[in-house]
Amino acid sequence: PGMSLFLAAVYAIFGIENAYALFLVQATLYYCSVLWFCRSLRNVFGERVAALCFFLLLTYVSVFHTIFSAYRECFALVLLLSFASLFLSFLRDRTMLKALASGAVLGGVILTYSSFLLFPFFLAVVLWRHRIRFREAVILVVLPFVVVAPWFIRNAQYGRAAQTEVLQRMTYVWYVRAEQAEKVHGLEPLRCLWSEYVSRDWSGRSDACSFNGVKNREWPRGVPNGNEAQVARVSQLRIVHSLPSYLWFSVFEILELHLPYVGGGWSFAFNLGASVAAFFLYLGCFLGMPFLFHQRSTLFVALMLYHTLFFIFTDATPRYLLPILFCYTVFAAYGYERLLHWYRHR
Repeated sequence: PGMSLFLAAVYAIFGIENAYALFLVQATLYYCSVLWFCRSLRNVFGERVAALCFFLLLTYVSVFHTIFSAYRECFALVLLLSFASLFLSFLRDRTMLKALASGAVLGGVILTYSSFLLFPFFLAVVLWRHRIRFREAVILVVLPFVVVAPWFIRNAQYGRAAQTEVLQRMTYVWYVRAEQAEKVHGLEPLRCLWSEYVSRDWSGRSDACSFNGVKNREWPRGVPNGNEAQVARVSQLRIVHSLPSYLWFSVFEILELHLPYVGGGWSFAFNLGASVAAFFLYLGCFLGMPFLFHQRSTLFVALMLYHTLFFIFTDATPRYLLPILFCYTVFAAYGYERLLHWYRHR
């Protein structure tokens, strides 16, 4: 419900469905959260890395796609930037107040982007790596679930009516992934990506290539009421029977998740800019790969690993990467900082 509450607040102040106000609020929140995050980053990684990260976050073209829309990714990105800022500050001071604030904001992240529901368990590994005291660690791991608990209680009271959308969504996921595991083999997943994001020509492609194509062909009006659990269970069994093919397709889900966020009615110039920006971001990440094993990068590695694992085993699209965009900019900033240091001292 996080995005719904955010929209309700914006519309209550500026008027129902005031798109310009929504875009302005999202842009302002994004800028402020980037500024806060980079100030926190400066205290841990230094001035130059923070400045490069600030530049990358404010010039990454694909992020404008989500700022000027009503998708939940922008608000989730703002919340995660705020969480990371608080957590970096907590690592320096390790006070109870900052632990409480970090845990509460992470709970807000889960309420907005439900895929992060299990992330606190990954966070426990980060806390162990930083040798956080048991009391603060418990707060950071447990408090997000406390924040989310009222929503679970509310859904339990409303019964099936409050769970239909989630059940249908996961049913779609398991059914489509089962179809792809059984029908898409060899290099066909790569050809599917080419048709989806480059050529837009589906001739000769498997009829299980497109996630939405399979879903809309099978259930144009949604899964028949009451059949979600059965369809999901049968689909999961089909995946188990075709597990190697399912895992192989998941490799290409990794690739899809990390493609630049293009399309959606934006111009060719925007899509070209998004592609160029993504290239330089990943080039910087490649240069910054040694930083993957540093203790200071543990939080960012945990976010990237958890987020990637969740979506490649369900359904990935480039839009889903944006909430953790800042993790990649940190590694890219570190990589370009090393490149600048080498250039000045060669």
